[in-house]
Amino acid sequence: MSLNLRRTLCGLMAALGIALMMPLAVNVRRISAELESDPTAVGWMLDAAQTEWLSQATGLFLLGVLISAGFLYLALSTGYGKSWRPRRNGTSQCGRCGAPLQAGLAHCPGCDQRLTW
Repeated sequence: MSLNLRRTLCGLMAALGIALMMPLAVNVRRISAELESDPTAVGWMLDAAQTEWLSQATGLFLLGVLISAGFLYLALSTGYGKSWRPRRNGTSQCGRCGAPLQAGLAHCPGCDQRLTW
């Protein structure tokens, strides 16, 4: 699987996680309006229909946070290619493209591959 495809898939899964957070985020205004009208009247949250809806929305929100955080981490940390060791037969050469190298370079000037000395 190519690096761009892997990052795209991880980004799409992170977008799915963000979409799962939307039901609670959209209805936060409704919840805050209920609490602003009478802060001591939290009995509406104990109603069976409200409790079921609130617990489902909260569960989806937490699942969305976990999915989006995990896949965003994967998308950002994935894709650092393996380092190549230079070949040393007299002069140092890149193990990938064969370009001549000076000692201590971090990247090959020919193919921009990371090098491990």
